[in-house]
Amino acid sequence: EQKHEFLIKDNVGFGEWDWDSLANEWEVDKLEEWGLDLPIDLSVQEEDKEVIAHEKLQEKFIIPPFSILDTRQGYWIERKKNWKNLIQDFGESRENTLHNSNSSEKSVMNEMPSVSILDPVLAEITNKWFGLEKCNTFDCFAGDTVFGYVSSYLGNKFTGIELRKEQAELNNLRVKGFNANYICDDGRNVLNYIEENSQDLLFSCPPYFDLEVYSDLENDASNQETYEEFIEIIEDAFSKAIKCLKENRFAVITVGDVRDKDGYYYNFIEDIKRIFIKNGMKLYNELILIESLGTLPQRVGRFMKQRKVGKCHQNVLVFYKGNTKEIKNIFPSIEIE
Repeated sequence: EQKHEFLIKDNVGFGEWDWDSLANEWEVDKLEEWGLDLPIDLSVQEEDKEVIAHEKLQEKFIIPPFSILDTRQGYWIERKKNWKNLIQDFGESRENTLHNSNSSEKSVMNEMPSVSILDPVLAEITNKWFGLEKCNTFDCFAGDTVFGYVSSYLGNKFTGIELRKEQAELNNLRVKGFNANYICDDGRNVLNYIEENSQDLLFSCPPYFDLEVYSDLENDASNQETYEEFIEIIEDAFSKAIKCLKENRFAVITVGDVRDKDGYYYNFIEDIKRIFIKNGMKLYNELILIESLGTLPQRVGRFMKQRKVGKCHQNVLVFYKGNTKEIKNIFPSIEIE
């Protein structure tokens, strides 16, 4: 490399080099590192290449398949807007849900001030990246309509278990005509409705303990007195849900940690990992979902009095059940219509 550097510098000094040929053979960063005075348009061309590469990834995978998912990007915002116009879920049945006044974190989804709604673009890429064509998908903590709507809209059969009657009824109205069904029951009873080894994709965004209390029902995970009681419900439901998954299939769980009354994190994310690993599913991908700041800049000053940084992300955990060598044989190339 030093020999090449010397020869290039020597020839460039006498104007004996084709800049385009040079750029094709060497990275622009490397040429700049050698101290060469590059033409301005060469650097611009390199930036254009990055933009084009990013756009190609976007065309093929909907969203560039990196470990950072940035919901603030224009391509994400536009796609989300289109989905919202289709789904028309504004969290009506959850307008009276309560946020924990002791928590410094706000619900990590979005939209209504008092209600969290799943991001439909996250639902879309979950189906496209980790599901199969016309497959069976399910969620034992269904919540709003978004995932079921998106999954069934894309041609899949979706089954959701939702504890609150009004939410389940509203969801079924929204997906009328689609191959989707919301069952009103406790997520821990998932095996009463879904056979073992029958599903192709598990997606869930479970309650984040008492960050948002969805109801006053005794068996509502978000309405438990202690974190230990909460995580017991979560573990029971997911342990049974995992049995519903076929071999060589994915589970995608969206989670965010929450603080206790003393400001410490419960370590909820690690508990989810523990539950899935204990039940035979290993962590395959971990993604960070970056969200718009909203009112966080106005609130973070208050947080910093206690040296708490403002949280504006979620963790998307992707688990796999089976032999990873089979992935390329079972999951086809991703095609975006």
